[in-house]
Amino acid sequence: MAPLLPTATGMLLALAVHNLNAVNGFSLSSHRTHHVHSTTLMSSSWNDDYDDSYRSAPTRGGSSTRQKSGRTRRSTGGGRSGRGRGSRDGQVSSGRGSGQPRPNRQSKESIRYPKNNYGYDDDGLYDSPNNNGDRMIQQQRMTNPIGCPLFGTCPGCVVDDYVADIDIIKSAQLYFSSGSIQKHISSSSRGRQSRGRYYDGDDEDDEFYEIKVPSSITQWRTQAKLAVASDKKWSRNAGCKIGLYQRNSHDVLPIPDCQVHHPSINKAVEAVVKATREVRTPAYQEDTGHGLLRYIQCQVELSTGKVCLTLVMNCEKLKECQPHLSYLVKELKRSEPQLWHSIWCHCNDSAGNAIFARDVTRWHPVEGPPYIREKLPGADPDSREGLLYFSPMVFRQANYEGFGEIAKQVREVIPNGSKVCELYAGVGLLGLSALLHHGKMAEEYDDPDGGIQWLRCSDENPESARCFERAVSSMPMKITGRSPKQLQKDNGKKGKRTRKNYKGKKSDKELSIKDLMDSMMSEASDESKPPPVDPSEKVTYMQASAATAILKGQALGANVLIVDPPRKGLDEPVLQQLCQPYNPNQMYAEKPNVLSHMARHTVNWVNDVRTLIYVSCGFDALARDCDQLLSSNAGWKLESATGYVLFPGSNHVETVVVLRR
Repeated sequence: MAPLLPTATGMLLALAVHNLNAVNGFSLSSHRTHHVHSTTLMSSSWNDDYDDSYRSAPTRGGSSTRQKSGRTRRSTGGGRSGRGRGSRDGQVSSGRGSGQPRPNRQSKESIRYPKNNYGYDDDGLYDSPNNNGDRMIQQQRMTNPIGCPLFGTCPGCVVDDYVADIDIIKSAQLYFSSGSIQKHISSSSRGRQSRGRYYDGDDEDDEFYEIKVPSSITQWRTQAKLAVASDKKWSRNAGCKIGLYQRNSHDVLPIPDCQVHHPSINKAVEAVVKATREVRTPAYQEDTGHGLLRYIQCQVELSTGKVCLTLVMNCEKLKECQPHLSYLVKELKRSEPQLWHSIWCHCNDSAGNAIFARDVTRWHPVEGPPYIREKLPGADPDSREGLLYFSPMVFRQANYEGFGEIAKQVREVIPNGSKVCELYAGVGLLGLSALLHHGKMAEEYDDPDGGIQWLRCSDENPESARCFERAVSSMPMKITGRSPKQLQKDNGKKGKRTRKNYKGKKSDKELSIKDLMDSMMSEASDESKPPPVDPSEKVTYMQASAATAILKGQALGANVLIVDPPRKGLDEPVLQQLCQPYNPNQMYAEKPNVLSHMARHTVNWVNDVRTLIYVSCGFDALARDCDQLLSSNAGWKLESATGYVLFPGSNHVETVVVLRR
């Protein structure tokens, strides 16, 4: 029996290890052979997802290195001196500024919101057993293959399986585990990291940077920009081929049945190719500058599966596209009448790789409605709680479903009752999602002081402002504070003059001394309460660049700042303001005229910001900006860093960093 003892002991040890893995999670990549392979990309489709709408098609290279897959856990929100509790799917309990529970109108006692279904206990610690389903989904997404038959020849993807094992994520893990960054992690984050149930005994430094795959690894792309070339080299009018530029060249490689494209995009590309052959549309030729069709852009409306198609033509004016444009549009409508949401023409006769010209007059609607409509992330799909509007002229994430998970994290780390400013806002997806979420929670828990007090967004694209206003109009009035446009009119009573009383309300009566005294006494009794927010100013949008907006006071009074810059990172004026220390001698102000007595160069335009949420699509720029923020004397501390594999198959990571002071 002696020889059997080691075997039995080994079985017991194996069983113990198996049980430990079942509790703490299992990293399959740690059992794989690490190797390196490199590729060079040249893809107009992959390269235009991380910046604004005015995009060029540069080359992009990258190599892939295998490393650990990330484990999933939720970061929890809170205020300046305390931590709130996380949430998912609308179930949240968020602390005020101090981490204290919110009051209930029915009782003077403080209460906590009910524990949610995602495993946060009373201390905000992550309870892994309630999240096994999410962990299994993440492991499947990180290990399953995309299964693309074109992998190796198509420049669009650098990996076909283990989509989180890419070089950029390895760099991010090394950066956040470095000593220069670890010393700036907040003590509350370290406490949860060492005490949380997700910790499995690995190096604690590796746990700070989380990795997630927020969507399916196939059919996730709902927007694609593709290059066009002549189908036959010696025949200009033989139709077009559509695809990506091959590596290190501008030779177009067709990619039929792309596994990461939404099926409607593949169908639209096939329809355009057949139509160009049918009507003999000439393709643009770079060497001569002749030809007509240069690029196409396909955007899918998820609710209908229809495609908004943009045809980029080598012309200065719309009339120069005729008659080829009319022939092509007519054939597209005839061959696939149910596929098209709308068709646009964009005129771009400039030299170089720029897909779109910056001149907004180059955009021309040809067929269909002007906007694609999508559900606002966090909105109930069965009710009309809010829509986002996108035209081809504004930036839209290629993986809309995946970016919804990023919006989910952003709205959950915002403390309840915050005043929020969003720079580089685009159509306002992140800010409006947070506004809707906190407004619904305040209503559900009957909290009169809940919700976001006000939201200010800004972007320099004028079309983004129009899309934003349409989105706000689609949201509930009790959340936005706005009245329907028809109620804002004078009900047909033109020319009637009204007076304003002491409270600023309109009145048809003369203001008596008694009314004035009553108003003054009432206001004196409410001195301890903050001034009410004007409903017309609760949700606003400024058409300006981030640098201009912040120096015009857009972030004055805000305690939460959201930034979602392009790949180049934060503009220098924005970064300079965030690196300034808190000035206790500067009075609280929400409008710049209150600080008119101060010299403009002495004003700290982000003096009241306590939470900074940085959504990055360029990790090199993020690392540079974080280095400056953390090394400044502004008092910033890292609370969490999460990497999202938003474009599975590519060498790209979208990172959300939360800093507090």
